[in-house]
Amino acid sequence: MTTKSTDTTAEAPVAPVRPQHARAVRALVGRIVEAWREQDAEKFSQVYAADASVVLPGALIKGRPAIRDYMAAAFRGKWKGTEVLGVPKELRYLGGNEEIVLLVSEGGAYPPGATEVPAEHAIRAMWFFAERDGEWAVDSYANTPLDGVVPMPAARG
Repeated sequence: MTTKSTDTTAEAPVAPVRPQHARAVRALVGRIVEAWREQDAEKFSQVYAADASVVLPGALIKGRPAIRDYMAAAFRGKWKGTEVLGVPKELRYLGGNEEIVLLVSEGGAYPPGATEVPAEHAIRAMWFFAERDGEWAVDSYANTPLDGVVPMPAARG
């Protein structure tokens, strides 16, 4: 069986999104990556809005406390000792609204030192970031399995 590989060399288009909003979104994703590396469910959940929704295969998680609890269990179980990668594919405002940013990414969880996200953990995700009272947060997140592997980008930050 041959697995498909995705192109991870292209930068996400950011021209339609103001640079400060793109930086804010990237900073939130960076905080998620860091919290995952540290396996810190509390830190992970703080990136989400208090009333955020997360849709995963087989799960609907509503609200920051539920996100924290779900990730705490995941870090003790399936995702224990893993890291996470998200390669941006699209970044834009929704409907011209500069308070809502959509990010489409590909990535997933992988063991430290891996050269790719294995096919069984590779995902495509949709993130919705919202600015409320000058603060950005993940308002909604969903992912689905990706039919293939995701190679590590040449330069990881």
